Amino acid sequence: MNKIIVYKKDRCPLCEEVESLIDLLELDFTIEREEIDIETDEELLEKYMFEIPVLIVNGEEIEYRRIDYFSIKKRLH
Repeated sequence: MNKIIVYKKDRCPLCEEVESLIDLLELDFTIEREEIDIETDEELLEKYMFEIPVLIVNGEEIEYRRIDYFSIKKRLH
């Protein structure tokens, strides 16, 4: 099974777009998704405030500038 952790915050259009990409990938892959709202943790908010969404796909971090359908797909099995 694949595990994707999504660091996000509310009212974030890019976060919603990435979640839609994951929804599409779930049609072909088994994915366990964990969503973490950075606004609930001061340390995460400081770390990712201007750099969300951030994905961790099977232990590998993909920063927001590099996220697209294919960058996620190539890390899935």
